[in-house]
Amino acid sequence: MNLKFVFGFLILFLIGLGVGYLVHTPTEVPARTTHSYIMNLYRIDGFPVCVYYFPANLPPNSTGPSQWTAFDNSPNRNPVFPGNLNVSWVFQQLMPAFSFGNISGWIKLIRTYSPQFREGYVQMMGDAVPVSYSNGIVYVSASDGVLYALNAYTGKPVFIAMMPDTLMSQPLIYGGMVYVGLGGAFFTYGQGLLNAYGGGHRGQFTGLSGLMALNSTTGKPVWFFITKSQVMPTPVILNGVVYFDDGDGYMYALNATSGSEVWRIGSFGTANMASLDYANDSGRIILIAGFSSAYPVNYSSLVGVSTNGTVLWRTPLPFTYDSGPGDAVMSVYGNYLVDGFISGYPVRHGPLFNETLVREVVMTLNVTDGRLIWLRNVSGYVLPTGANNGESPSVVKGMILVNDRKDHVIYALNLSDGRELWNDSLVPAAPGLIGPVYVDGLVLNPDFQYIQVINATTGKVVNLYPVGQDTVIDTPTVVGDTVFVDGGFGYVEAISLYYLVHNSTSIFQIFSSKLVSAETCVGMS
Repeated sequence: MNLKFVFGFLILFLIGLGVGYLVHTPTEVPARTTHSYIMNLYRIDGFPVCVYYFPANLPPNSTGPSQWTAFDNSPNRNPVFPGNLNVSWVFQQLMPAFSFGNISGWIKLIRTYSPQFREGYVQMMGDAVPVSYSNGIVYVSASDGVLYALNAYTGKPVFIAMMPDTLMSQPLIYGGMVYVGLGGAFFTYGQGLLNAYGGGHRGQFTGLSGLMALNSTTGKPVWFFITKSQVMPTPVILNGVVYFDDGDGYMYALNATSGSEVWRIGSFGTANMASLDYANDSGRIILIAGFSSAYPVNYSSLVGVSTNGTVLWRTPLPFTYDSGPGDAVMSVYGNYLVDGFISGYPVRHGPLFNETLVREVVMTLNVTDGRLIWLRNVSGYVLPTGANNGESPSVVKGMILVNDRKDHVIYALNLSDGRELWNDSLVPAAPGLIGPVYVDGLVLNPDFQYIQVINATTGKVVNLYPVGQDTVIDTPTVVGDTVFVDGGFGYVEAISLYYLVHNSTSIFQIFSSKLVSAETCVGMS
């Protein structure tokens, strides 16, 4: 009897050891292999990441940039790169947000339920940020928490990684890894109440937040740095260090290989979608971040920080409205920092949107000391919309390109003094939220359901190319002779630059003949 008791106890003890091992040790579910993909369920710090890997879809050749280390891979936010690439295809994500080409139905919803419907929905579905590109692979962060790596030549998936929360930062690629921020654009009730006292911290404990690094070829997670608040701003990677900020208003420096923390500073308010930028000031690197007002910091600001974590300057922006400087993606060109936001010097008749008049401003600062160079209005006073996160300018050849969503106009401004060079009208429904792109004397401007092609010298429209979806705030990316576009409907498009300029082949012809469906690739249909 005693022997049976001892034997039973030993069995229970061994089972307990096994259970404890499973709980405390990172695990990997055995891979499921089919003829086309390998599926792995990884766990990193206990959180699941399900990855479908398609080794047969790896690109045979590499062209274009080999790494992507900042938003649009350029401080001046003009993602145009040389390469031997001229292709066209459309990729449908696992859960598209809306029917491709159904623009009339989309506009009807916006008119029925107000623009706030659109702005809220695309924060949960579709793509909130542009694509990234490295070594023949296009990387896409989808708002529904899926990271895609696509063969740039064919549109076929290299991997599909289902992440444990919302993705709203542009993927960065460096040293064989892809980095992406987790966390959505929401407030808890308690943080929402703080909006009456300077603002709440966006994304604090509204889900899982942090920065994750994955293998850039297989999608296998490597490390995960967890934060209290969302990491929507796209980081910057320089010399083996990844720099980022979060909804709590802190700035971090992590070792890009291990994910270990080098330093953190703050809080400066709250960072939303205002991706970090950097300037090279005679060999000294200055990191630049934008923050919105958040309790107890009751003003927005732009901050310049050295790579060792020393605050070099901080420029307060007490005249802004809503989340502008913490949301708008700034640009750096030479010694100029350029930003555009809603709104300069609001006129308030009450706390509600319809009791406040605002306008859009563009301003430049000296990157060395944060000193204001010039500030100008680009719109008259109007009622704010549901999304007041400002405008994101690009700067090319001493010319600022910025959209004015209030008046539905794109402006070209002189960098040195803000003088208007030309302007052109957007389509009536266009929100005009993101920076246009300059390529070969033309401006490619995402204009709701179109890419507007403009002569960069005269400001005259050359072509209006329908892309079959709402581009939201997604900048086109140009590699060689191919333009990559994603948007709010959950589709990624590769369009020949010639087609886009000359309108010789429509996106609907490409959609009908060269559609790649993620659903089909993983065997769900």
